[in-house]
Amino acid sequence: MATWRLDPDVDPGSVGVDGAKLDELATSLFTAIDEGALLHGAQLAVYRNGKRILDVGGGVARVRTEVAVTPETMFVIFSSTKGVAALAMLMLYERGKFHYDEPVVTYWPSFDSVVPEKRMITIRQIMGHRAGFPFGPEWLTAQHWPDREALRRGMEEVPLRWKPGEKNGYHPMNFGHVVNELIERIDGRDCGRFLAEEVLAPLDVRDFYVGLPDDEALEARVAWCYNPPGVMPIAWDRSASPVDITAETPDQYKETPELAEPFNRPEIHQAVLPAGGGIATARALGRVYAALALGGELDGVRLVRKESLDHATTPTNRSGEVDETITLPMRWGTGWHMGAYGRGSSLRTFGHGGMGGQVGFADSDRGLAYAFVTNGALKREYWQWQFELQSLAFDACRD
Repeated sequence: MATWRLDPDVDPGSVGVDGAKLDELATSLFTAIDEGALLHGAQLAVYRNGKRILDVGGGVARVRTEVAVTPETMFVIFSSTKGVAALAMLMLYERGKFHYDEPVVTYWPSFDSVVPEKRMITIRQIMGHRAGFPFGPEWLTAQHWPDREALRRGMEEVPLRWKPGEKNGYHPMNFGHVVNELIERIDGRDCGRFLAEEVLAPLDVRDFYVGLPDDEALEARVAWCYNPPGVMPIAWDRSASPVDITAETPDQYKETPELAEPFNRPEIHQAVLPAGGGIATARALGRVYAALALGGELDGVRLVRKESLDHATTPTNRSGEVDETITLPMRWGTGWHMGAYGRGSSLRTFGHGGMGGQVGFADSDRGLAYAFVTNGALKREYWQWQFELQSLAFDACRD
């Protein structure tokens, strides 16, 4: 399959990066694309000290129609969207618009109208996946995601599975439904518009959307997702979440079977879904993390202060605590996942991965940012391969 490598912003050596290690990264990706066993198509971008030093990709964006991945192809980044949603919340927190330890009902008075026990759920518990309602209600399937009123009602009705704050349990979609409502109530703009105006435009980041405009040309650039069941490297998989995937393709999608996957549908792309609906290139996602890797400022644009970023990337749960949803030990900050991004990462390495194998992270100790987007991990072996890729990025930093 066709692959490509764009010129870097600077010579990697000028920012203390071993170019040979970057070549290894590129070769590993190109081999995986050529073999086609781990993925169909992907892009990878690496930044150091704010400079893009690797931008590679290739493969197939839409298998049935044989559309190739180009530098302009955008991918659904699934839960990697949570990382930029966390940034939006942090920016509002720094501006004094709310405090993480305030109850959600301070800004959303009807949040506890159906389940009174939700009265004491704090914004920090939402951000750290400790609120107690990871899934549900059952009726809130993907067909309702473009309906903001349905999402509000669903979050008010969803029952608690444990006492808020008692334990961690990843909230795959409900995290974003609540965060989007909070951002709009606090700021007046939804998460997608806030990010577009306050993060992406100031950083001159293009090809990144949380809520894709209704534009056929943009829609044609979005890679189709391929997420076979049983590939996630954890006990939880999509059978536990309210996504209307069926074993057989519904009749209305017989001509375009890819649309049986909700995240391939234009109406879902256009919905503002901060938990999993972001659409971006690796280059775009990486540039946001490049700013965070430098303490919140890039090219004269300051998003947040380093002190605020340090606060939000402090673990909110105990070491070794098993996440009730993921069923593995996880360390959570205030919206970001901490550590475990390859050999060389630490609890000061923060970011967020996505269900299909996407990931974006920043390491402030090295000024390193990494973004990988793909249209789906096809085999469980993908995850170890991705870990090795991330490890190479750390290895490439010579100082």
